[in-house]
This record gives sequence, structure tokens and C-alpha cells, in this order.
Amino acid sequence: MNPTNVTYELLEEITDGFSEERKLGEGGYGTVYKGEHKNGDKIAVKILHDTQDFDGKKLQNEFGNLMIVNHPNIVQLVGYCYEIKHTHGQVKGRPVLVATIHRALCFEYMPRGSLENYLSDKVDGLDWPIRYKIIKGTCEGLKHLHVEMKPPIYHLDLKPANILLDNNMVPKIADFGLSRFITEDKTMTTKTLVGTITYLPREYIERKEISNKLDIFSLGVVMLEIIAGPGPTGRFRSTEIPSQEFTDQVLGNWKTRLETRRNGSLLEAYCQQVKTCTEIALKCMDTDRENRPNIVEIINQINEKEAIIGELPIDRALEKLPSHNNESVTLESKLASHLNLNETKENHEADHHNSSSSKEKEEDREEDQIIPMEHPDVPIDVHPSEPWILTSNMFGSVDILNYNTLTQLVTFSFGGTVTAAKFIARKQWFVVGHHDGFIRVYTYESPVKQVKRFKAHAWSWTITTLDVHPTEPYLLSVGSQDQIKLWDWNKDWECIRTFDPHGVAYQIKFNPKDTHKFAVASLMDAQVWNIRSSRHEFTLSGHVSIVDCFDFFTRGNQLYMITGSWDKTAKIWDCQRRTCVQTLEGHTDCITCVCSHPDLPILLTGSNDETVRLWNASTFKLEGVLDFELGKVTAIVCLKGSKRVAIGHDAGLVITEIRHEKPAPSNR
Repeated sequence: MNPTNVTYELLEEITDGFSEERKLGEGGYGTVYKGEHKNGDKIAVKILHDTQDFDGKKLQNEFGNLMIVNHPNIVQLVGYCYEIKHTHGQVKGRPVLVATIHRALCFEYMPRGSLENYLSDKVDGLDWPIRYKIIKGTCEGLKHLHVEMKPPIYHLDLKPANILLDNNMVPKIADFGLSRFITEDKTMTTKTLVGTITYLPREYIERKEISNKLDIFSLGVVMLEIIAGPGPTGRFRSTEIPSQEFTDQVLGNWKTRLETRRNGSLLEAYCQQVKTCTEIALKCMDTDRENRPNIVEIINQINEKEAIIGELPIDRALEKLPSHNNESVTLESKLASHLNLNETKENHEADHHNSSSSKEKEEDREEDQIIPMEHPDVPIDVHPSEPWILTSNMFGSVDILNYNTLTQLVTFSFGGTVTAAKFIARKQWFVVGHHDGFIRVYTYESPVKQVKRFKAHAWSWTITTLDVHPTEPYLLSVGSQDQIKLWDWNKDWECIRTFDPHGVAYQIKFNPKDTHKFAVASLMDAQVWNIRSSRHEFTLSGHVSIVDCFDFFTRGNQLYMITGSWDKTAKIWDCQRRTCVQTLEGHTDCITCVCSHPDLPILLTGSNDETVRLWNASTFKLEGVLDFELGKVTAIVCLKGSKRVAIGHDAGLVITEIRHEKPAPSNR
């Protein structure tokens, strides 16, 4: 069926004037509404935004590509609108004709929404046959674009939000606004970074290189999220856990779940599918694009496993599909820990020497609290006055943990992924950023209550980082590929200022010496901004790869900054002179987190090489290396008023004390 030309007047009629109740979602270039004709037929209407970034090329890309593709796993274009209407207006007191352009694309209506709404590993989530069906259908759609189209089309923004589901959970790839025809089978480059950072490979982020393996990397991330659920940030999902260990872990989880419903040959066949799909996903996410399989190889491997099962019982499983319209949030206060600490202490007392600094003796580590976990909690924030740390894990659970008693005070979980969280101690709140762009605020006094819930960033822009102003009622939030926003909770969480960072923001923090300013780690540099004027003040550049973390510290009365990068180095910056004064080298893999200790002259850097390095904050010399053999380091927070730090690893959480012979006054 060829798409038909639809009038803007008709689109207004079938969407009730583009009412809020009809809104299905919103992206960078358009808002999607549910349209319903008088005969009951439904369509999805995408009204394209009239912005500076939208020059008509995105419309042409999406319209042109959808006109020529025809596949059951690609969303069907059913109509379009392009109208120019002239109205009378005035410019400088003179009458003029003002042209308004209405642009829209109409698609088949997908009643179950996007795949993003169903990403969960929970018991009441999608059963394996449905997940497998979604994986296979997505691969078939991508094969049509890469192999069956001549020339091939590269999507360039494949992610769960752009995979839609019909009533039977058949997946259809959508949103071709960024796609390109590729006429030659070789690498090309682009000037502008587009797409969603979580699903993009390193060669594109760092060098803006486009090849036939960009979509393959994105497919791998999507497959992994379908199989194991979404992670907390997703940025390092391809390198967080060793491949075999991760595959065994995922397979074990699914086997336990499947055993409650199936047995015999069917159970074994499903487990083989889980294993194969996980292995394929990890290969797709290889940092070297030459090692990634092509889409034909992927389809062949998937078909081999399907052949041993035959027709899967999809219809029976569909009867218990979860609804994606109702937000599911569970909140409860607890005094008991879920960490099995007594067992942990016994199991690891004998192996305590493995948790030592390279410069410290075994007996110096007797007070380390090493907590191995299957799905470890990552420390996010520390309370300024209570002995509490805020933690989260890859399955959307956020906890408040008492680090003195190792008891879990508060726990809550969402149906989706929590991506950022902070204490607002003076209000007795904690605030949470979510992958759907919402910010939620809760009291941490029992009983836990929701204070506020509001849409902070567009639905396709995950909230990547938050920070709370130390004295004013302000919260900074960042959405991937979106503006930085400043919220005032005394004004009912009104957005009072916005900032346009130069690139994707990974971390944000107020300046402790001048709280009218904040810094942001963005792509390959750190930027400093002023909240009074929205003015970008200066940029610290020097790393040769992604800068994903930073912290402030003082030496004397002078403010410094430490930045960590994927280039395996950390750099020390004099903020007054705006120059790099030292480069810290020694890590053998990406640096994932840095921090300065508030009560010791120590800087800490954590890395994917599984170690934490301790540096003297005055001389910048290496003072020690911590290696607890719990996998890659994901986060470090310093516990104020003590010499302790909490370190998150792939396989567990460690609370350890830094031995420093001559403690100094607070360096911050």
C-alpha cells in the first residue's frame, strides 16, 4: 500500500487537536500522537518539530527510506503531510505574510508501544520465547536494510525506543531520521555526532567513523538488554564483565527461571538459545569492529538454534503480558540486609590477603568489608551527616545502606532502569533520575513517600547525571544528547535555566569554592559553566579519548580538578590558570571513576583494569594500589568524617579504610 497525502486539518481532527491524552511519545525531532479515524482505524502521527536542527533532511531521510522498504519487521509508512500555510502578521509595524510549514509522517499504529517499555529481567517480565521472537525479528529487519536493500541502508540509531511492537509482539524497526544510504562497503566519517550514546560504538563516538558494523554494535546492546535487562548507564556494558563469566551468569539466571515452567528437551533447547544469543550480543559489542559478525552470520546462528525447537508456544505466553501503561514502583523500609553478611564474612576471611594494597600488609586489611554479590550495588552518593550511602544495581533497585552496621534501611525498585540518584539531605529527600527522562523525589523518613514526579528530559533521552546545589534549592540534571537543566524545588520544581553542553555529558558537579559555577565531563574535555548567566566560562582539553568522570579538590587555597578518561590516564588541572599540571599514568584500561578524599590528601582513580590507585594530592605520586579481585571498578564514594571509602565492583561492594600515616585537614 502506497502512503497517501493527508491534510493537516484531518490530522488535527483524528488526534483531538494533538491533545496531551493522545501523545504516545516525544523525540529529538518530533512528537508522536495516536490518531483514530471515524471508522475506528488507528494510526501513529509524528508531527515534526520546527527547530534550527531540523532542516528537512531528517524528514527526507525517513520519508525516502520508508517509501522503499517493505518488510514485516520494519514499521510501515501509511501517510504523510507537507503543507505551507500563509497567515497575516506584522514585522516592525508593517503587514507581512507569515509562512507556517506543517510536516508529519503517519505510520501503522503499534498498540504495545516500544520495546523500551518491556525491558526487564523480573519474574513477571516477558517469557523467553517472546524475547527470542523479538531478537529474531529485529535481526531480520536489520538484515533487510543491510543486505536486501541496494544500496544498503544503515539505521544509525537502533535502540529499544525505536523498536515498536504490534499486538502479537512482532518487532518493527522505526525512526529512520538519521539513516543513510551507503553505496560503498568501506568506512566513512561524519562531521556531527548523532544517535544515542549508550548504543554507539567507540570508533563512532571518538572518530565519527561509520561502517556496516555500527548498527551491529547497537544490535548487540539491544539484544543484551532484551536478555538480561537494562543496565544502570549502559556506557560500559560491553566491557564491564568478562564474556564467559557474564554468559554463565545470564544462563544460570534464565535456567532457574525456566525450570519452574519447563523441563526436559524444551528446557535444554531454550537454555541453548539464551547462551547463543548472549554470545552473539557480546561479539556484536566487540570494541574492534573487525571482530563483529555481520547480520547474515547472526541470522544463521539464530536459525540453527530455532531449528531444534520448532514452533514456540508464543500465544500461551502472550496471555500474561505486562501492561506498559502503568508505572510499577515498590517502596519499603527495611532493617534487615539482603547481602548475607555473616556468610560473606566467613567465606572471605580466609582470602582476605587478596584484598590488599600493593604497598600494605595483609594484617592492615583486617577491617575491610568485602561483600560479593551476584547483582552488585553500585555506590552513588554519600549522606553528609548520616552513615548512609545511596546505591543502585543493574536491575533498577536503589537502596540506602548504613555503612557502619551494613543494614539496608530503604529499598525501592522500578519497572525500568534508574540511571542517577542523589541525597537532598536538608529536605530529608533522595532524588532519582530514570531512563525514561523522569525525575522522582522521595522522602527517606519512614514511611517513604513520593514528593514529586515530573518529566525532566525527552522520553528518548536517559538522565545520565544529577547534582544538588550545596545551599540553594537547586538540582542540575542532564539527559543524554539534551540540555543541562537547573530545577528550583521551591518553585514546584520549575526549570529556571538551561545550558547547552558541547557534547554528551557524563558527570556534573557544582564547584565547591564558587557554587555559582559547575563543571561537566563531556566527550573529550571538562567544561565550566555559570548558573547565573548560562555562560560557558572555559573548557579543559587534553585527553585523547572520552572524559567520563571528574572531581574537585584543593591544595592550599587553590582549586584543582582531577579528570578520568578512556585513554587510561587521569589529569590534574589548575582551575585558576586553566592548565594541566600533571598526568597520572599506570592504569592498563579505561578509568571509570575518580574522587578526592574529603579528610585525607588522597586522590583515588578506579578502572576497568580492576584496580583502585591512590595518589598523593600534593605530590601526585602513587601511594598504593587496591585490588580486591572483584572485577572492574564501577564507582567510588568517600565516607565523610572517616578514612573509609566504598568501592563498587562488577562482582561486589567493598568498604575499606585508607591507611595514611599523616592525616591532613580536609582538602576540600
